[in-house]
Amino acid sequence: MTTKMNACVELEPTEQGIVTVWLESPQRSVNVVDADMLEGLEQAVSYVAALPQTSLVVFRSRKANCFFAGADVHAIAAMRSPQVVKAVILRGQTLMQRVAQLPMPTLAVIDGMCMGGGLEFAMACRFRVAADGGQTKLSLPEIRLGLIPAWGGTQRLPKLVGLQQSLKLILSGTSITPAKALRTGLVDRLLARDHLESQLRECQSDILAGRFTSSHVQSSWMVRLLTHNPLGRRIVLGMACRAVADQLAHYPALRQAIQAVGLANRRGFDGFDLEREAFAKLLFTPTAQCLVGLFLQRDLAKRVDTWISPASPLASDDAASSSAERATAWPPQPASIQHLAVIGAGQMGAAIGALAALQGIQVTFKEINQPSSQAGAQRVTQLLDKQQARGRLPGNSYRQARQLCHFTTRWEDLTACDAAIEAVLEVDSVKREVFQHLDRCLPAGAVMVSNTSSLSVTRMAMVTKRHEKVAGLHFFHPVELMELVEIVRTELTDDATLLKLLELARRLGKTPIVTSDKPGFLVNRVLFPYLGEAVRMVAEGYDISTIDRELKRFGMPMGPLELIDHVGIEIASHVANSLASDEAAAEIPATFLANMAQRKWLGKKSGMGFYDWSKGRRANAHLAGGSRPTGSSAKFEEDGLTEIARRLVYPMLNEAVHCLDESVVSEPWMVDLGMVLGTGFAPMRGGPLRLIDSISAATVCRNLRALEKQYGGRFAPAHGLQSMAGRHESFYQVDNAKPLNEESDHEPRYTPEV
Repeated sequence: MTTKMNACVELEPTEQGIVTVWLESPQRSVNVVDADMLEGLEQAVSYVAALPQTSLVVFRSRKANCFFAGADVHAIAAMRSPQVVKAVILRGQTLMQRVAQLPMPTLAVIDGMCMGGGLEFAMACRFRVAADGGQTKLSLPEIRLGLIPAWGGTQRLPKLVGLQQSLKLILSGTSITPAKALRTGLVDRLLARDHLESQLRECQSDILAGRFTSSHVQSSWMVRLLTHNPLGRRIVLGMACRAVADQLAHYPALRQAIQAVGLANRRGFDGFDLEREAFAKLLFTPTAQCLVGLFLQRDLAKRVDTWISPASPLASDDAASSSAERATAWPPQPASIQHLAVIGAGQMGAAIGALAALQGIQVTFKEINQPSSQAGAQRVTQLLDKQQARGRLPGNSYRQARQLCHFTTRWEDLTACDAAIEAVLEVDSVKREVFQHLDRCLPAGAVMVSNTSSLSVTRMAMVTKRHEKVAGLHFFHPVELMELVEIVRTELTDDATLLKLLELARRLGKTPIVTSDKPGFLVNRVLFPYLGEAVRMVAEGYDISTIDRELKRFGMPMGPLELIDHVGIEIASHVANSLASDEAAAEIPATFLANMAQRKWLGKKSGMGFYDWSKGRRANAHLAGGSRPTGSSAKFEEDGLTEIARRLVYPMLNEAVHCLDESVVSEPWMVDLGMVLGTGFAPMRGGPLRLIDSISAATVCRNLRALEKQYGGRFAPAHGLQSMAGRHESFYQVDNAKPLNEESDHEPRYTPEV
């Protein structure tokens, strides 16, 4: 018989004095450590502590593929004072300490994701086992929110895995597989997913018999030397500080994390107190506010009602249904895509199809001839092999994905597909011809999608008889790593097609941004003025490495010229030519890139681009340019940017406002999230529009006018920016330190100029 603590926690006593504590956050897809979960766990700990003859407490989740997704970030974002934050942190620390001090053994059964506060809870248990394979991942990702683990994670992790491994996990925020968790000592045993229950019973029997022992990683003399010896600790902590030295100015949580971990094995110091103080202070820094805001924006982007109104007829098959009835049926459940056609098995097509096959979708690759088809099959195999070699792909998933991939040169073999993505040459006439073939061979209800990065999707739709079933689905390279996908909706695309593509994006693990069908869509449209200005500066004689170094200091993951080399000169040239037809300012960089492509300087893949990659590492290619212009007498208001950074970043800020003016997207957060996920735009700055808020629209506007006077009309401030500057408004809330919140009204705060 089970005993319910509250809606989240239920106790189930079994034989031999074993009590299983079942965890489940109601009405959520994953378990989160929120106020209700904390209350239920507190009651459960009190209950089992007082329960006579309890020999073992086992913590398990009723959610498939999720032990704990971590603390409730929405609740954290809503906190308004350090005092409230400290109280919540203290409550969590107290709970974890009570779990750690229970007189009987405790066992956490980790099946699925185990992140943040959830992993801190698992570490408070005496033993941990993990289901091998599947979706089981373990991580402490707080650093990616500008925060540190604060429910004991910085203090318990070093005791389990040693100082070095703790710093790697906490400072990177990356997840590790169950196998690596076992090697490092974070978990004590792996359980085969197919035999989870029987192997769990064995573990429980071994614990009761005293045969179950924790990992012996700490018995290594090297781990002991570097973790418990003062000199060893000093060496490890010093190395960690040096490794992140160039990031400390932007990410203050890194220093706080190193300090907290450094106290884990020191007597006379309260590392838990440092956790509380640091977390409460960090949460209200600009970096954390921006990163937490981006986290919440991801949630908004993944919600159907962000992109499709609940008033849509999709909410009910009965067109006569009342709005109230449609609302209760929301969100609608689209028919999942079962069989996908991928036209073109080149670099992008192969990657898109391989990703779909890994999610259980049958994929038929269509190529122009047999040699191209064989080359495509080889690319797909290599992609799957790479995933398996990195330990990201269990053997059964690998075999299943291979079996779901089929290759053909015949259009007739696509008649059973319910969706198609073309990934052929970025040439309008070629893509339109592909759409004509698809329109003839696909079933009537099938959707047709272009993976174009800049061409008009509307023009492609017009050559078909199903205008409403055509849209764009712009993936970013490399497909398996880049989180963003732009869904390009034409004025003809219907809600049913959009819903199906939103579901596909979710299934592929992507975050969608829905854009209108305007040149460059969102990301390339905003990115190109930045890249184009960098190319101009090279043509003027600026040093390539100096330009890139300045932008990395600003916070970009790589400089603009190195980024072009990674993307490919010919791809950048295609986008530049496409935009040059609408923007005269794009002509100079378009010509420069076209000349590089003509010389076969295609970037990293060819060994030569803006940099010389021929020896396997980056070196300056010493491109010939003009004479670097002398300094200007133009006066700029303080904005925290250097001269080079200002000249390159301001075109992005301005173009981001142009995108709102022209309704490429409807809300500021969509621009910011798209640019961070699609280009790596300095995450700690929150995106281009949040950066404008932090500087002030008035200052950005006046500095743009100074740049316009110095360099030309391409720097003329967008109308919307001038309007906001005149009204002293911001894109986000007046208290722009507070990010958008899931419960808040996210109606657009920005009204485009009419």
